[in-house]
Amino acid sequence: MNPGVENPALYRTLWDTLERQAEIISVRFEPDAIQKRYLAATVDPQRVVPPTGPDSPQLEVHWKLTPPHDEFRIDYADPNLDFHCGWHQDEDHDELGMAHFQYQTASMETPHREGTEFEAASPPKILWECCDDLFGTVIPEYTAL
Repeated sequence: MNPGVENPALYRTLWDTLERQAEIISVRFEPDAIQKRYLAATVDPQRVVPPTGPDSPQLEVHWKLTPPHDEFRIDYADPNLDFHCGWHQDEDHDELGMAHFQYQTASMETPHREGTEFEAASPPKILWECCDDLFGTVIPEYTAL
């Protein structure tokens, strides 16, 4: 395994984490099953609370093993509400710390960003923590604005 590259074994565990989410109806590799650069999941709009429109929201997971701290992006986009949010641990927005959460609604000109920390340490548990926050808190709170 080379540092700083996508790891197919890691993506298989992240795939399993996404498949366990009740709101997600399918998971696929992008751009295809051969290259496996990131995961894309389709969310059932009827399972999101509050319910959204007819088009399925998408959840994308990009993860690179880059010791000592992995780089990742977990992004959710709902085309019905023009709502986007994500958890990013990368070199963008160093002023917010190692990781940040961002969201943007249809009425906002620019995304709001804030530093965040994770209780979990392993990639599947961090993804699970983000999905739990997404479906349990973020969508109900921020899409009701």
